[in-house]
Amino acid sequence: MKNIRRLTLAILVILFASVGAIPALALPSGTWNTGIKVQNLSSTSSANIIVMLFNQDGSIAYTLDKTANNNPLQAPPGGSVEIYLPNYPNVGSGKYSAVVSSDQPIGVIATHTNYDYGLADSYNGMEGAAQIYVPYVYHNHNYWSTEIFVQNTSDSVVAHVYATFSDGFKTLQFPLVLPPRGMSSFDTSRPEYDVLGWFIGSAIITSAENVPLSVLVNESRIVGAGNANGNVLVSFRGLTQSDAGKRVVLPSLYKEFSGASGTWRSGIKIQNTTTSSVTVTVTFVADPDSPTGPWMGKRSNLNIPALGSVELYLRNAGILDGGASIPNMFKGYGIIDVIEPNDGKVVATVIHTNYEASGGKGVAVGYFGMASGASRLSFPSLYGRWPSGAGQWVSGIKIQNIGTITATVTVNFMSDPDISNPSWTGQRSGILLGPGQAIELYLANPILDGGQYVPPAWKGSALVTCSELGCELVGTAIHTNYGRNVANMYMAIPIK
Repeated sequence: MKNIRRLTLAILVILFASVGAIPALALPSGTWNTGIKVQNLSSTSSANIIVMLFNQDGSIAYTLDKTANNNPLQAPPGGSVEIYLPNYPNVGSGKYSAVVSSDQPIGVIATHTNYDYGLADSYNGMEGAAQIYVPYVYHNHNYWSTEIFVQNTSDSVVAHVYATFSDGFKTLQFPLVLPPRGMSSFDTSRPEYDVLGWFIGSAIITSAENVPLSVLVNESRIVGAGNANGNVLVSFRGLTQSDAGKRVVLPSLYKEFSGASGTWRSGIKIQNTTTSSVTVTVTFVADPDSPTGPWMGKRSNLNIPALGSVELYLRNAGILDGGASIPNMFKGYGIIDVIEPNDGKVVATVIHTNYEASGGKGVAVGYFGMASGASRLSFPSLYGRWPSGAGQWVSGIKIQNIGTITATVTVNFMSDPDISNPSWTGQRSGILLGPGQAIELYLANPILDGGQYVPPAWKGSALVTCSELGCELVGTAIHTNYGRNVANMYMAIPIK
């Protein structure tokens, strides 16, 4: 989705219904499945929802307007509904893209899983755009590869699509031809991409016809067959000029942040979306509860060539001004500021890895930076000790005030209609966040008013509101299920 708009339509580029991956693709073997969470952003009216699934050739495969239990596909005001494709007996095993539409503004998140390989992640739905940015692209780097799924959103125009890969040393272009509504991928694990060599760069996706495209990026690290140690997946939607800004905020960062679940480490990739070089400064600030205590550091005068990119890996020594390093056990946030030129803009993505988690199986998650916030945020998909396989899904949300005034924040939780207690609601009110401050709410802890808990075996959604006019909030959600050796992450959807 675009960062700052409420939508009545969102595009999901790749969905799976009990599909074993095709060998020609980067996706490993095992069984892939997808669930879609749709949150109604209206506070007064129910949302009637339609999900259209498209085959890779662009033909319509299925139209879903009912739940798997054959009830109307609706979400109550502020609430959400889940469309888990394996629960639909009429939806055949396959690989699809989707358009989700509604008569009310909606927020949409998709989650795909492959528990056989210990892989899962969530991603935000999006609208199409003529130019798409992919800050992180891998080839032949520590088992990482990148698959960029592209959907032609036009109903009538054949799109000649090009992916331009660049790492500052070489620039290479690869083509695709997509029929109307068709979908295919650029996959750096294929032999034709070996010309990239060792590669950590970025990509720009365009079409000769200038048609709107939608993009999903899968960053895969496949060390071995099955649920091997080190197999992880990170998914992003493609980024557009609507995501670009002169200032971009990264709400969640870690440097050697160790605990019972392993050690979290972050990497940042910043991509210049303009045709002139830009100079940026990145400021790192510790959260109030960071074990480092109050701390701030900067990397100044970082030059990024036109349409190029640069990476900062927080674990590396000497990445700050004067050769200083970020302290271990850092947990905080980052702010990217374009210093010059005045019209310079960038986008950014963050990848967190924790290779020690789940007894060495490892997990990884990621998100994209935010160029603006909103006074209301949508979290369509949340879990409170939700049983799944050998473990439980538990969510944590982080809410940050990126504005200039103190924000009084309330979080309202609503249950999905298909759980055992669908009428349950909960609230955390009176959260005060000064400029730059953030709070984390872990749904297994007593985070609600009065020290109450989100009930066990819960799944649902949340709406975040701010009392003050002009406040700007951003947020992230992380789901973990260490019993299944996976974790997911997505950005809260700003509502304006």
